[in-house]
Amino acid sequence: MTLRRLVRSCSALLLGGALSSACNLVGLPGADTDGGSTDTDPGGTTAEPGPTTGGAPTTGPNDPSGGTPTDCDFAGAVQPIFTGSCSCHAGGQPAAGLSLAEGESFAALVGVESSSAPGVLRVVAGDPDSSFLLEKILPGPSVGQQMPIGGSLPAGQVATITAWIAAGAPETATFACAPGQSGGDVGEVELDVDGPLQVQVGETLPVTAVVMDPDGEPSEATLTWKSGAELTLYVDGQGVLLGVSPGTVELTASAGGVTSAAVAVEVIDHDPPAATFTQVRAITDQRCATAGCHVDGVEPGDLRFDREPDRLWEELVEDGAEQVEMPRVDADAPTNSYLMHKLVLTTPAVGGRMPFGGPPIAAAEAQVILRWILSGAQFD
Repeated sequence: MTLRRLVRSCSALLLGGALSSACNLVGLPGADTDGGSTDTDPGGTTAEPGPTTGGAPTTGPNDPSGGTPTDCDFAGAVQPIFTGSCSCHAGGQPAAGLSLAEGESFAALVGVESSSAPGVLRVVAGDPDSSFLLEKILPGPSVGQQMPIGGSLPAGQVATITAWIAAGAPETATFACAPGQSGGDVGEVELDVDGPLQVQVGETLPVTAVVMDPDGEPSEATLTWKSGAELTLYVDGQGVLLGVSPGTVELTASAGGVTSAAVAVEVIDHDPPAATFTQVRAITDQRCATAGCHVDGVEPGDLRFDREPDRLWEELVEDGAEQVEMPRVDADAPTNSYLMHKLVLTTPAVGGRMPFGGPPIAAAEAQVILRWILSGAQFD
């Protein structure tokens, strides 16, 4: 038995064990993955664990301390992992035609042959060790690279996927959660705000949500945040709002298939403090100029973030986007800047959300880029 297969076999047996690394299924430009080639990154506003209510601590999806397994199901425990970490495999052009979007992922995985490993099924019901899905989120897959590049799923999420496959990969029936994991049974989600809200263009506002189980008790769950118009109001994975352009938007939070009542958020016109290109580069150096993403040799859209500052500025401000007829950065007009589209839209016109292989950009980071564009996108 190879070392890689031994690691995978052990992971299937020790569902609650600590895994050194794992990650979500995303496409790597030029790489042979089950997601295929893509010029963008995933991320997803949708799946960072969000704030929940206080009260007695609960055993949650990232709690390695153990606990009595409860009932999980695909919609409440598995799909949120895909929704939050696999945005390249969603939208109108999912990577390699593999959609892991809600309502489509099950049919695309269970009993379906992998596009990059012919003869191997993405999910073999009852057999995690033979499922290419699990192989791709563990170190050392036989084809391509572990997904994502530069990111990883928490060990608890890998355990949940493993438990689901081991139980026969049911679509609607429940299965025993992995040790230490919660069933994700949600009764109600409520935004913990007195709406309607107001936020100024270029400013941020944190929001929290209350998650209750069917008995009305506080519950820990992964939250999915949604803005009704992301080029007006961006919300990151932690529920922090960023005003992008004037308008009124509905904001909701979801968990376990339950969505909160919408709260209206008015984004008010405002002239925020300027940000500099030096500040923008500090963010792009960390989030964009990384291995496998917009660097020398891997240049989706013919855009490199590891160039000298003056050349990078020219590529962003003076060159148009390759994939769409739009400037990469339109000075003073963030909603007409493809860079902002790729950062804040869950499903941009081409590919998936950036930055590649990591969580969605934090509202505080997007704020810097937005303020730089609003202040004229100067080379400073």
